Amino acid sequence: MSQSKGIIFIMDDDLALQTVLEYALRNAGYEVVLARDGQEGLRLFETLSPNLVISDIMMPNMDGVETFQHLKERLQSDGIPIIIMTALNRKPWFADLEAEGAVILQKPFEVERLIDMIGTMLT
Repeated sequence: MSQSKGIIFIMDDDLALQTVLEYALRNAGYEVVLARDGQEGLRLFETLSPNLVISDIMMPNMDGVETFQHLKERLQSDGIPIIIMTALNRKPWFADLEAEGAVILQKPFEVERLIDMIGTMLT
């Protein structure tokens, strides 16, 4: 088996999207860890050393923005990039997230585009 290109941690409550992303990223050579929402994501993140984090904005229990605020310091200190996916139209506060290091990815998107983005961010 070939060596992993890294661990991608995905937080999203959309099971269909999780499945598609997991399949595509595993085929691209990444290990994938999944969480259903921000609360589960925070718990799992404590024991993970991901190379990149992907989070949806709209999730139950704890949304992606609140989750990012909890993870931001460790992401920044460890140099872990984060991609925040959203079906929302561009909001003024997206600029605040981007200024804090997040990359906003508008849904729907091409999975190949996401894989290319990840490859660029991790090189």
